[in-house]
Amino acid sequence: MNNVTNWVFDLDNTLYKAECGLFDKVHVLMGRYIEEKLGLASGEAQALRSKYYHQYGTTLRGLMMEHQIDPDDYLDYVHQINYDVVSPDEKLGETIKNLSGNKYIFTNANYGHVEKVLDKLKMNNIFDGCFDISESDYLPKPHKDVYDAFQKKFNLDNSSTAMFEDLHINLKEPHAMGWKTVWVTNNLEYNLNKDVNQQEDIQKIIDEKGYITEVTDNLENFLININ
Repeated sequence: MNNVTNWVFDLDNTLYKAECGLFDKVHVLMGRYIEEKLGLASGEAQALRSKYYHQYGTTLRGLMMEHQIDPDDYLDYVHQINYDVVSPDEKLGETIKNLSGNKYIFTNANYGHVEKVLDKLKMNNIFDGCFDISESDYLPKPHKDVYDAFQKKFNLDNSSTAMFEDLHINLKEPHAMGWKTVWVTNNLEYNLNKDVNQQEDIQKIIDEKGYITEVTDNLENFLININ
């Protein structure tokens, strides 16, 4: 990590711990939105939410492709949540701030959600730029075109860029581009990687996939140790 000058961070379940339950709240509203728009029962709606998430990368993309859902209407609805479950993390914020170079947010969420999360984390003035899902015409990570658009927007040198992400599949394309990749793992109970069910799966994925440079379950300590 010695030559890294571009630090790219996913937002949800990466800059805060997944066990705070914020995304559980979002998932509830995703299901409720599907219930209302498609006239499905609660269980059917949640099953469809999960299916589209794994098939398309985001539930939103599936709803757009299969049901012509308006993306902004959906995003506004599912982020009408109480953000108080996200606690300030000024130590992590200070650690990121002290990294040499530029810091970016790269998310499948929208700007409104980013602003609210960063406000709760007390990280409002740390990042040099943000790329949200609207900037890729709502195409999500892990599609290659999204990373190309991100790289072009900020004119990044691939050889000096590192990305931090809780979903390991989202690290495949950046690794192919020459970025260093750091998988930020979460408590297994809150893990969203569909191929991780037990602790042993983490090392198996690292060994088999070949696109994970580093792995950590504590982002702050990892950044302190490389800084």
